[in-house]
Amino acid sequence: MWAGRPRVDRRQTMLLLLALTACKPAPSYCDVQPEGQVSLPADEALHAESVEWWYWTGHLQDEQGRWYGFEETFFVFQLGVYDAVLSNVGVTDIEAQVFSYDYNHVEGVPEGHTDRVDLVAGADHVVAQGGHDELVGNAGDYVFELTLDEQKPPVFQHGDGYHDYDVGGYTWYYSRQRMAVSGTLNVAGEARPVTGTGWMDHQWGNLLQTTDAGWDWFAIQLDDDREIMLFLVRGSDRIIGGSITGADCATEDLTADRFEVTALGEWTSPVSGCTYPMGWDVRVDDIELTLTPVMEDQELYNERNTYWEGAAVVTGDVEGRAYVELAGYCG
Repeated sequence: MWAGRPRVDRRQTMLLLLALTACKPAPSYCDVQPEGQVSLPADEALHAESVEWWYWTGHLQDEQGRWYGFEETFFVFQLGVYDAVLSNVGVTDIEAQVFSYDYNHVEGVPEGHTDRVDLVAGADHVVAQGGHDELVGNAGDYVFELTLDEQKPPVFQHGDGYHDYDVGGYTWYYSRQRMAVSGTLNVAGEARPVTGTGWMDHQWGNLLQTTDAGWDWFAIQLDDDREIMLFLVRGSDRIIGGSITGADCATEDLTADRFEVTALGEWTSPVSGCTYPMGWDVRVDDIELTLTPVMEDQELYNERNTYWEGAAVVTGDVEGRAYVELAGYCG
């Protein structure tokens, strides 16, 4: 005999659904795109601002275990009296203790795109869109072709990607702080396959007052999958700030009271005569780190703009690698 449908206990069903929901992992920040005053992919493209730059730095290792630092930067100036595209490329061959760099300069500003950056200066070239970047850089005997793919969402610096500087001017600023890198590094004609990690910074706005003041900038990638960005703008109105991003991709702004940077020494360039701080103790909250440059002479010397930008090793509470930029030390 048919006994009919089994009775449904609605209370038990609700408790079961709540239990299943509670067991479901919370959404990760790594799955969430940031929101603020930067809009991607549109803001990857060239803007109608006086100064704009795209910075790529990182650390490469070849199949023989040799390490290299690399930098490729494109600057665009739209000043009316001076419109130009500049590229700077540097490679640090750590085992050979060789730093090689080059500059290129092109008058005029290229036609912009709406959703990507595509810039050429001499033999240097970049195409970047949606966290997938392709770089070609030339620095003397060192030539690289690299592909970079983001491993974490972009970070909108200054909280929402925009900041008014106390020294005057303003900026929009976002970073891709951990990118997987692969490609080829040619050393004096010898092709060496390389892999590694990269960091991309894109900044635009009225930045002339800030560049006149000069700054120290630190891009730190820790082995525990955290990233730290710190900047110290020099001058009478010293500006200090930064961010820390966790392995879970959650980012916090760092105010001046949350970190301290102490220079451990200095180095004077035999080429420019400029003196730079060299080696740093860095404290961020309760994290104690020491940044040691892989070599002292990583200065990019040029009559237009001389600065120091180089690879460093991170030791202390957590190990890792870093890139450091020192601008404005040559007047």
